[in-house]
Amino acid sequence: MSNQYPPQQPYGQPHQPYTGAPGYPPPPPKKKMSGGAIVAIVLGSVFGGIFILLLIIGLAVGDDTSPSDDKASVLEVTASPSESAAEKAAKPAEKTSEKPKPAEPKKAAEYPSGDYVVGEDIPAGTYTSTGAEKGIFELCTITTEPADDTTMPKIKTANADERVIVTLAKDDGVVSISGCEPLKPRK
Repeated sequence: MSNQYPPQQPYGQPHQPYTGAPGYPPPPPKKKMSGGAIVAIVLGSVFGGIFILLLIIGLAVGDDTSPSDDKASVLEVTASPSESAAEKAAKPAEKTSEKPKPAEPKKAAEYPSGDYVVGEDIPAGTYTSTGAEKGIFELCTITTEPADDTTMPKIKTANADERVIVTLAKDDGVVSISGCEPLKPRK
C-alpha cells in the first residue's frame, strides 16, 4: 500500500485561511456604509410604510358600501277615492292567461361604485366614466369576473379626469366598479 495522498492535519489544529488562488491578491476589505446612506434607507422605509398604510386606509374608506349610506327607498301606497281597501279585499283576484315576461335589466342612467351582474343589474353595452372620484386616492378600477372559463377578465384603471370606456357583454358575469365617477351608457 503506497501513500498516494498527502498527510492530513489532525483534528483540532488550525489551518491556513483561503486567500485566493496563488498569484492573486486577497479581496479588499468591505467598506462600511456612510451615515447618509443609513439615514436614506431608514427614511425611505418609514415613508414607504406610511404610504402603504394610507393606501390601505383609502381603499377601506372608498369601498365602504354599508346600507346606512344608501338612500332609503320609500314606498307610498295610495287608494283611489272611489274604491276602499275593504272593497279591494272582497274582490277575487283576477287570473290572467298571459305568461309573465322575463325581467329586463334596469336601464339606469348611472352606475356608481358597486358590483353589478351584466344582463340583470346592468345591461350589456358600452359605458364611459370621467375617471376617478376626487379624494385622497384618486384611482378608478373597473374589473369583471366572467361566469365561464372561456372569457378573460377585464381590468380598467384610471386617475382623476382620465376617461374610461368599457364594453360589457353577458359573458363578463359580474362587473365591479370602485372609486369611479358613475358609469353612464355611451351614446
